[in-house]
Amino acid sequence: MDDLKQIIAENISFYRKEAGLTQAELAEKLSYTDKAVSKWERAESYPDIATLAAMAKLFGVTVNELIADRKKTKKAKPLVCLLSCGLVWLVATIAYVLLNMIAPNLEKTWLIFIYAVPVCAIVFLVFMAIWKQKLLVLVGESIIMWSIAACVFLTMPPIPNGFFVFFLPIPLQILAVLWYDYRNKGKAKFTFNRRRVKSNNKVEPPQE
Repeated sequence: MDDLKQIIAENISFYRKEAGLTQAELAEKLSYTDKAVSKWERAESYPDIATLAAMAKLFGVTVNELIADRKKTKKAKPLVCLLSCGLVWLVATIAYVLLNMIAPNLEKTWLIFIYAVPVCAIVFLVFMAIWKQKLLVLVGESIIMWSIAACVFLTMPPIPNGFFVFFLPIPLQILAVLWYDYRNKGKAKFTFNRRRVKSNNKVEPPQE
């Protein structure tokens, strides 16, 4: 039980800071006192299941994430992603082998591995979006855009100036970078403004 208290305490503190909230602000949103939140984060007590559910909704996570050991979960995440991407390449390899056995005269069967790149990137993107890794989401989006362009270029018959297909992802790439920059700056601006308002609302001590 003590271990569970400590895990919950560390998770509440971690996700509260991730959300840019003070203990007092979190307490206000949950209709508790800041002393109660302080006790939760010191592992002196822990909230009931209804409060955990409300807190999870506020942080944008699940209740399981609030009560799970983040250290173990953090180690497992890359493995899950690698296994999922590895499954894509396994399917691509099986398809390549079967095609060469069934239709040995079929040309460009190696393109299967090229097609596997955007599929793998989509799997990667889904996991990064779930885990809220914004920079890696941008990386996944970039790989998808450019690998699809490569698939089109390698699949279509040779035509003059066919390489112009690689110009198509350029505006999409610029938009993706701008959107990533906007989201990060927007969050920073919100945090700055919230702190500035809090600072302006401070009550000055009486002058003697």
